[in-house]
Amino acid sequence: MRLAQRTFNHAAQTRFADVSGDHNPMHVDALQARRTQAGAPVVHGIHLLLWALDSLAAAQPHLPPFHSLRAQFKTFVYLDELVEVEFTQQRDGGFRLSLNVANALRSKVSITCGAALEECPGWSSSLETLPFSPTPHDLDFELWCGRSNRIPFHMTPGDAEELFPAAAKWLGTRRIVAIAATTYLVGMVCPGRHSLYSELAVSACTEPRLEDSLAFRVTEADARFRSVDQEIAGGGLMGTVKSFARHPPTMQARMDSLAEVVTPGEFAGSVVLIVGGSRGLGELTAKLIAAGGGRVIVSWQVGKEDAERVALEIRAAGGMCETLSFDARKPALPQLAALAAAPTHAYYFATPTIFRPQAEMFVQSRLDEFVAIYVDGFWQLAQALRSRRPGVSLFYPSSVFVTERPRGMTEYAMSKAAGEVLCAEMNASLAPLHVTVARLPRLATDQTASFSGQDAALPLDAMLPIVRDVQAWPR
Repeated sequence: MRLAQRTFNHAAQTRFADVSGDHNPMHVDALQARRTQAGAPVVHGIHLLLWALDSLAAAQPHLPPFHSLRAQFKTFVYLDELVEVEFTQQRDGGFRLSLNVANALRSKVSITCGAALEECPGWSSSLETLPFSPTPHDLDFELWCGRSNRIPFHMTPGDAEELFPAAAKWLGTRRIVAIAATTYLVGMVCPGRHSLYSELAVSACTEPRLEDSLAFRVTEADARFRSVDQEIAGGGLMGTVKSFARHPPTMQARMDSLAEVVTPGEFAGSVVLIVGGSRGLGELTAKLIAAGGGRVIVSWQVGKEDAERVALEIRAAGGMCETLSFDARKPALPQLAALAAAPTHAYYFATPTIFRPQAEMFVQSRLDEFVAIYVDGFWQLAQALRSRRPGVSLFYPSSVFVTERPRGMTEYAMSKAAGEVLCAEMNASLAPLHVTVARLPRLATDQTASFSGQDAALPLDAMLPIVRDVQAWPR
């Protein structure tokens, strides 16, 4: 049975970040969020949980006393997605809820009812309280082993009653505030900046002394999986929080190291447009060509600051680089009109968010989104460049996922396969234009970074031979 549905927009996201204190960039900074596995800002898991509890309490105003809950945050919920909270099971003394987007499970919650029987544990009483921090901690993973402190409550009772009135009446405002404090703990303190909240399991307890803070202690930190388990106590709750420490965004090689792998002047005389050159493989490609004496144009859609950082590094090393605002979903010709010189070469690294959970094997809207970038966008760019230089040399990055499809990658693989067909037709019909196509292996990039450090090819090893091949055209 559906209890409620809503979308979480930017205003709601910002409001919850302000009242909870969790301003982790993954939630509030589109530029930095795109450099995570999510690829775009995602809703706080605790915001979803509190909304689900509020929806349950509003639908059933005579619930028995709260005893415990376990919330598991399975996959991301993105801004502006329609989320539904479903009442999936009622059993003696408890409830089960699921939070879904387009019938795909994102989080699930188990709740039991009954009076609190235990007192908050004594280990929490003597810990030092950390000062509130508006910026997330960014410490080495190993430094959190055995850490214990208290964090101040940031949400006020008034905030709890305003945002989650039914849940506050059922659980009490202190427990709402304490649950909200756990998102600040994970997102801002431990693990901090590069965190992912995985699970919350808490039970109601009595408080011999009221303190406006939450105690925590790290009970296990496993470097193999970058997992962090913590005990918590405060606000009438005690239990555990589980999270992961994400790998930081992938950093590409610096110009000084790339100067050692290319020949000086190897790419001299070329004018090279790098679509999506502000980070990842595009950034690496721009630096390689600039290190070899080529003039590069780094395009950006939302990452202007990243593009300017890349350009600054290239210029500081004596290279030639300029930046260009470019959206692959819009007509290419007007966007390239300001270029003084026609590009001799172009590399196409434009991409939307790749990984999105879905319940169906195939979703037409996802295919449309990928085709708009990987097929239509590439074709528009090629036509615009060809109008100024018929013999332009292009690079189209395909993927091994075309044939080695992980679950949930159907639409991505289909669009990349369509792009390969388009490129083959272009090479057959539009000479002297030439498109070099390569199925890239799994590489260590922002969206494909994993928790467990699965083997991935090194970007430089993959890209250097491709760059040399592309730059060898026209022949």
